[in-house]
Amino acid sequence: MRTLLTPLAGLLLLPLSAQHTISQSDLSPFGVQTDMHLLSAPASLPALSDGNNQTWDLSGITLQAVGTLNFTPASGTPYAATYPTANWAWAQIITGVGANYTYLDISATGINILARDVPSDPDNYTDPVQVMKFPLALGEAYTDSYSHSTGSSTATWTYTGAGTLITPLGTFMNVAKVQNNEGDLLLWNTAPLYPILIDDGDNVLVFAQNNVGVSEHQRSPVGTYPNPCRDRLTVDGAVAGSSWRIVDTQGRTLGIGTVGVTGDQQVDVSGLAPGSHVLVLNDHARFHCVRFMKE
Repeated sequence: MRTLLTPLAGLLLLPLSAQHTISQSDLSPFGVQTDMHLLSAPASLPALSDGNNQTWDLSGITLQAVGTLNFTPASGTPYAATYPTANWAWAQIITGVGANYTYLDISATGINILARDVPSDPDNYTDPVQVMKFPLALGEAYTDSYSHSTGSSTATWTYTGAGTLITPLGTFMNVAKVQNNEGDLLLWNTAPLYPILIDDGDNVLVFAQNNVGVSEHQRSPVGTYPNPCRDRLTVDGAVAGSSWRIVDTQGRTLGIGTVGVTGDQQVDVSGLAPGSHVLVLNDHARFHCVRFMKE
């Protein structure tokens, strides 16, 4: 499977034990921003051991910064209308090249790629490829058949290892090692979950989160009132011109907009179902996430 510079992930919010079973309930609504690096030395990745409680020491490898990779709701991306069944996307910005998008359908059964390399060289799947099955426990495997522009194939993915990864970008605890019989290897960071390493047999990409954690978001000076609310939610402390989106506890985007330059900084929530929601603000310097209740 061709995975060069192609993101293959979803997100996990909660910390894992070494034998965590990955499931949809681990998905975070907040998204992840990462810096993207390419392995430049050695020529190929050393063999990584299998089993529980492993330590994979890659501190001696050399990495070259090549851009960023951000997880975002599909509805906020330029080509979302072409892929109406996608609910998430990976926005990949390669320095000196431009932006590409991978469109994902994430459900209770797993993470499926619908299209990648959009718009530079679109590869659309008539039968999506499943890069993560929910639930998936250490030692378990699943088999997936898929079809796209270069033909059809079947791959078997296995969750073969769990432990600690050491890289020049930092040390990552509770990492899950998942690989398939086509030569693809992914190491998933699990707090939050995103692929910190993708090896497709030709190139190795390493990622590191560059946005602040959810706990820091929740201590943001941005606030909302009244809480609970009915028709209008007033945003206190938001920067004029900031973009906002409302997501539910499953990470689904329910509304998007921009904070006004003048007048009340209010968000219309009259169309939301009662319950808990999250307002995500992007003021172009950082993200602020505030929970609120709709009556």
